Amino acid sequence: APSIVGTSGAGKSTLLGVLLGWHVPAAGTVTIDGAPLCAVALRATTAWVDPAIQLWNRSLLDNLLYAATDDAIGQVGPVMAAARLRGIARALPEGLQTMLGEGGGLLSGGEGQRVRFGRALMVADPRLVLLDEPFRGLDRGQRETLLAEARVWWAETTLLCVTHDLAETQAFVRVLVIEDGRLVEDGAPAVLAAAPSRYRDLLDAETAVQDALRKGTAWRQLT
Repeated sequence: APSIVGTSGAGKSTLLGVLLGWHVPAAGTVTIDGAPLCAVALRATTAWVDPAIQLWNRSLLDNLLYAATDDAIGQVGPVMAAARLRGIARALPEGLQTMLGEGGGLLSGGEGQRVRFGRALMVADPRLVLLDEPFRGLDRGQRETLLAEARVWWAETTLLCVTHDLAETQAFVRVLVIEDGRLVEDGAPAVLAAAPSRYRDLLDAETAVQDALRKGTAWRQLT
């Protein structure tokens, strides 16, 4: 289960788009388990979480079941617990039957991401899991909790996770660094971080930005 990192525009989401069939390579061949990629067939067995995934103006329950099989209703309870959706359902005026509005307008950005995550968890026996900034809009503690839940839920499934948060990649066994549309590094995060590398450069850049924000004198405290 590798994480995928790189600067904005490096090609991280494009790589996932190739696997989803949104993009076709201009040259070369993409193979999956030694066979040429059939994106339509692979997408049918892929669980995908991305902020761009559409939420429909239907009930919370219908949104969760959108990509699920007919017999998946029994999974709703465990999925809601894993995606931390029970509190959201309790707060909605009609619970699971509440219409979410076009694009999930009744929900906050972070709540919408949890619904998208829950919908992906409803996919039965996926062959591939693609997470592209899966928990955008949630605070770091919530992101860490849900990412850990995802890795447990899909422990036996190939999982690729695109993230701009370098701290999240430390828990992965493997990290891929994309730069200018090319894979430039592939290794264990601890190993890459311990030596001169593009991954080390990205970590240092993230730390520098965070330090500059914390020490900035142009901030005002509002209560």
